[in-house]
Amino acid sequence: MTIAVAGLIAGIPARAAELQPLPRFLAETPAAADVAKPAAIRFVTSDDFPPFNFLDGSGRLGGYNVELARAICQRLGVPCTVQVRPFPLLVDALVENAADAVIAGLKDTPALRDYVIHTESYLRLPARFVVRREWTRAVTPEAMAGATVAVRAGTRTRDFLADFYPGARRTETASDEEAFRLLQAGEVDAVFTGGLGASFWLAGPESRTCCRFAPGAFTEPAYMGKGLTIAVAKENVGLKRLIDSTLRSLEADGTLADLHLRFFPVGLY
Repeated sequence: MTIAVAGLIAGIPARAAELQPLPRFLAETPAAADVAKPAAIRFVTSDDFPPFNFLDGSGRLGGYNVELARAICQRLGVPCTVQVRPFPLLVDALVENAADAVIAGLKDTPALRDYVIHTESYLRLPARFVVRREWTRAVTPEAMAGATVAVRAGTRTRDFLADFYPGARRTETASDEEAFRLLQAGEVDAVFTGGLGASFWLAGPESRTCCRFAPGAFTEPAYMGKGLTIAVAKENVGLKRLIDSTLRSLEADGTLADLHLRFFPVGLY
């Protein structure tokens, strides 16, 4: 059995996204105190999506998702394995009982809901404004009226900009790279895009210290998506509740914030 999931990376157009600390879980989220701990948790992920999951120079699996899986198991006090599978075969591993959880940014889609359920988000995926260092205005809709903003055409960030910043003058580009070139050359006032890709650009030589994030992150789920979650088999409601509870604990004591600092190059929010 093969369940087609190729390309279903949650909320990451062209695999460029921004990260935000885990939002506070709703108070009514069921507690997991009555859920028995498993003997072990078998995670599966891919190995081709740095900085989330990748093979380092020695062939060792690493990345944000991998370290989060290990942190979950350590907090629960249970053994943990993280195995690599091709991304399109990750859901098959759950269905065939070859794994307990997928931690690879698997998107929550109607088609996959026949097979899996998702935990709460462990990474939000907001968009950000990137501006030149000398920019002094706020990035509110009122302050951005008349400003020229580059945004990639055909994206939900473009839709968000059009809906909430009607006074801004959009310059729609074919790629984020083109948008950044326009900003670097001073031909636009700002770029509005997913912040993870922007953070790596800002940390690299291409930015030539010209630019920075403007304050503020935008996380409206209707545009930016739910964020990254962990997927488990549809019938494994107990494990979902247990992981949700553990994520709350890891968020509360700063473990997730520490992971952000380890894997992402620029202050992201």
